[in-house]
Amino acid sequence: MLKRRFRESADACVAVHCVAGLGRAPVLVALALVELGMKYEDAVELIREKRRGAINAKQLSFLEKYRPKSRLKIKNGHKNSCCLQ
Repeated sequence: MLKRRFRESADACVAVHCVAGLGRAPVLVALALVELGMKYEDAVELIREKRRGAINAKQLSFLEKYRPKSRLKIKNGHKNSCCLQ
């Protein structure tokens, strides 16, 4: 679904949220950032700058072991054009 969306509109934006915004959503965003080529440590740091308390120890362990499957490609001419709010 995301690949199709970004093919249709390179400037597409995706919002991710869970009940508290501290666990599932931040992990999903971290996975996307890792797929874009960011180190998991940098992804977690960036997310925690925006959302204190995000990602618990078990989730952090999962992210540490995670390896990119199929790096996401952004074809809009902007390197690392991801915005976290």
